[in-house]
Amino acid sequence: MPLQYIKRFQMAFDFADFSFPILQLPLGFRYVMWEPEMLEVHADIKHRGFRNDLDARIFPTFRDYRQCVNLMKSISESPFFLPAATLLIANGDEQNLFEYVACIQGMRFSDEVGGIQNIAVLPDYRGHGIGRAILLKSLLGFRQHGIRRVTLEVTAENLPAINLYTHIGFKTFNVNFLRIFE
Repeated sequence: MPLQYIKRFQMAFDFADFSFPILQLPLGFRYVMWEPEMLEVHADIKHRGFRNDLDARIFPTFRDYRQCVNLMKSISESPFFLPAATLLIANGDEQNLFEYVACIQGMRFSDEVGGIQNIAVLPDYRGHGIGRAILLKSLLGFRQHGIRRVTLEVTAENLPAINLYTHIGFKTFNVNFLRIFE
C-alpha cells in the first residue's frame, strides 16, 4: 500500500473591516436553514458532493452514505454545533420538484471563534456561484452570533475552493500534510 502526503491549508476569515455584499442566489435557488429533520439531506449532499473527489480518499467517511449520516449526527449533536451557520441550498420551490444542491455546517469553538466543518456543492452545480452564496450566508450566521473569526481546512489541490475562500477574505495561517494510504 503506497503512502501519499496530501497538503492541506488551514484558513481563517476575520470579520474586521468586512461588509457583507448583498446575498444573492441564482434565479430558482433558495436557502434552507438547519432543521434536525434535514440531517439526512445534509449527509446525502456531503456524500454526493465528495464521494468522487480527492477528499473521499483523504476522509473515507465521504465514500459511504451511512457513514455521512453518522458524521452529520456527530456534528449536529456536538455542543459546538451552530445551527445558524448550517444550511442547504435548494434548486426550485416547494410547489415544484426541487433538488438540494449544497450544504454547509458551522461549529462554534469559543465565544469568538467558529469553524466550517464541511461545505459541499454537487458537481453539476459548481461554478455557478452556489458555493459563494452558501459560504456568505453561513458567515452571516456566524457573525450574528458574535463570532469574529471563522476557520476552515481545504486540500491544496482544490484550487476552485481556495480561490473562492481567498476572494471572500480567508487567509492561510497554517499548512499541514496528511498521510493517506492508497
